[in-house]
Amino acid sequence: MKKGFTLTELLTTVVILAVLAAVALPKFSKSTEKAKANQAVAYLRAIRVGEKMYFAKNNTYVTCSGKAELQSKLGVEVTEENYKFKVVAGSAGIATSFTATSIKGATATDACNAANTICIDQDGTWSGTSAYKPAS
Repeated sequence: MKKGFTLTELLTTVVILAVLAAVALPKFSKSTEKAKANQAVAYLRAIRVGEKMYFAKNNTYVTCSGKAELQSKLGVEVTEENYKFKVVAGSAGIATSFTATSIKGATATDACNAANTICIDQDGTWSGTSAYKPAS
């Protein structure tokens, strides 16, 4: 009696593994994107707290963009591997409002309607176009 597998058995096994991989990979990719967006949300919450503390000391909000300015002006450390960050304060003089924006994979913009954005304002209201933005 011969020992081993037939070609049909091997091909059946390969097809089953391919189907399982085709089902698992999109779910893994989606969970990875959700984790990256959750990190951006956590950074936006920290930026909002930093802006509130800045306002308490200076009676105005501050505009800043990028990792270096967020660190120096607000004391907030962010990682910009997945999302870029920008804060735009309200009108010139004494700014009584701000919008913090994160955008995936590009230069941060102050437009919350740009693709893949998550935004928060001074009141904690969330906006943007990302499917992973928190509910307001």
